[in-house]
Amino acid sequence: MKRIVTLIASIVVLLPFPATTSAHRVDEYLQATRLSLARDRIGLEIDLTPGVDVAQMIFALINTDHDGRISQSEGRAYANQFLKQIVLDLDGQRQSLTLIRTQFPSFEEMSAGIGTIRIEAVALCASASGRHSLSYQNNHRNDMSAYLVNALLPATRNIEITEQHRDAQQRGIQLGFIVLEK
Repeated sequence: MKRIVTLIASIVVLLPFPATTSAHRVDEYLQATRLSLARDRIGLEIDLTPGVDVAQMIFALINTDHDGRISQSEGRAYANQFLKQIVLDLDGQRQSLTLIRTQFPSFEEMSAGIGTIRIEAVALCASASGRHSLSYQNNHRNDMSAYLVNALLPATRNIEITEQHRDAQQRGIQLGFIVLEK
């Protein structure tokens, strides 16, 4: 009986102190991509979050003039270099990506593990009615990265995602989808 009371008391004492968990490991560069499909375009929303242990190196790659802040031109240069390492194919045809928007955190935010780089890009392409295949592969900094990739629910009912296959690391995804008649 004494053991049960001690166990219950221990549980009651520990309940207010939940175990802390981090969003990702401190030694990884988390790269999360969301794909959106439309009849005339494929959108990419990419969040890049360096862990504390790699933040200084990632910041130095972007901050090429070493002034302690990421300028608009430095951010665009990094984002464009990043997009060159993305392979996006629609029906076996390589798609070119156009940078739409970027957002970069401060060095302090990155160093604390809470600074997320946001990159938005688009591939302009016409998808005729019928079945299509989309392939996405992220090849950026695979020496230190953890990846996530997801397809968003299409905003229109004229597009139906029929299949999804991710690789084990989630660096890539194969999507099958149908574009219905208007």
